[in-house]
Amino acid sequence: MRPVPMFLVLFAVCCARPSASPASQSPGTADTSEVRREIELWYDENNRAFRAEDVNAIMALRTQDFHTVTPEGGVQDRAAMEQYTIGFLNGIERWISLSFDIDSLELSGDLARAVVRQHLVRMALRPDGLVHHVETWATQNETWRRTADGWKLYRVDEVRDLRRLVDGQPD
Repeated sequence: MRPVPMFLVLFAVCCARPSASPASQSPGTADTSEVRREIELWYDENNRAFRAEDVNAIMALRTQDFHTVTPEGGVQDRAAMEQYTIGFLNGIERWISLSFDIDSLELSGDLARAVVRQHLVRMALRPDGLVHHVETWATQNETWRRTADGWKLYRVDEVRDLRRLVDGQPD
């Protein structure tokens, strides 16, 4: 099996929507449904930033100490993920759909931990130099931090349930 594509890790860690309501609450007063709503809005912003290929907007949705832990156990810091995002976006011909489902969400002070399932469909350049229909799935753990600007993605780990089809065929 091929190494896990970092774009799965990268995509989820790219964007957060600022909001006054969570930041204005004291720790412990946010309820799970409100935080879920805020993170879902974050994903709306994340999707817009990816569709616009706006790396600055993508990275603005992450904390300054944002990092990912790859399935192999390697750590990718914010700078490495920004460079990876640039390369990933350069290969996208066009997005077809981007969907994220929050399976579960737990709060602890100014942190929120979610299990998120993602499904991405796009036309993308592949190693053969041609553009193909690419569809990917993954489940991962995401840790969010409440900041003065709203919830921002802090960490992605435990990427699993990976699946990729290229032109309808397993890759």
